[in-house]
Amino acid sequence: MNDNPPDVHLAIYGPGRFPKPSPFGEHGYLFTVPGDFPEDTPAHTNVTDWEMAVYRTPDDGDEWEVRDVNGSRRVWGTGGSRREAIGMAFLEIARKRRIQAAEIGRKREAAGLEPAPPYAVEVTSSVTLVIAPGTIAVLQRIERAKDDGPDLYYVFDIEGGDPYVIRDDDGVHLRTTTIGVLHNRCGHDTQGAAYFVNEAGALIYAEYALSACWPCDQVPQD
Repeated sequence: MNDNPPDVHLAIYGPGRFPKPSPFGEHGYLFTVPGDFPEDTPAHTNVTDWEMAVYRTPDDGDEWEVRDVNGSRRVWGTGGSRREAIGMAFLEIARKRRIQAAEIGRKREAAGLEPAPPYAVEVTSSVTLVIAPGTIAVLQRIERAKDDGPDLYYVFDIEGGDPYVIRDDDGVHLRTTTIGVLHNRCGHDTQGAAYFVNEAGALIYAEYALSACWPCDQVPQD
């Protein structure tokens, strides 16, 4: 069990970020709590990332507090310093998410289901190809057009070699190929995967969401 908060990136905000009336301080900082925090909760109970705000309390300014921005806007932590308030918020969020994860497990058990959905479709790699007359290359990044010029595709040759640039025109198009793995009670870490209670649902998802999908090479143990 690890309740240490992950490193957070603080982004300054100022007046106008939260229209009045608002419980948030007029000046403060925004940061993100990852949806997979804390790491000891099952992956299928993960939520979306939360945007949070930390600021000096509007009343006296001697204390810092943390609220979630897009949800209930409740106070998750307070402290005499910004760092302390953020740390307390992570502790409370971890406590709450562990309770929710345990409740999900109890409800699944009461319904006669396994504690966690047994099937998971994990995206293992994704590559975008730039297909142009006479060449196919792997996209590294796109530099959007300036004025009336063409977009520039910075690419790597699929067989190696130095990177080069392809100019966009009518004969160039992009194709993204996404590869994945179907897991079935294998015990692998599948953070960020899509979860299913049966194989049919997992296969339908894989057919439409992925270009190709292979079964996990680890056979479940009886």
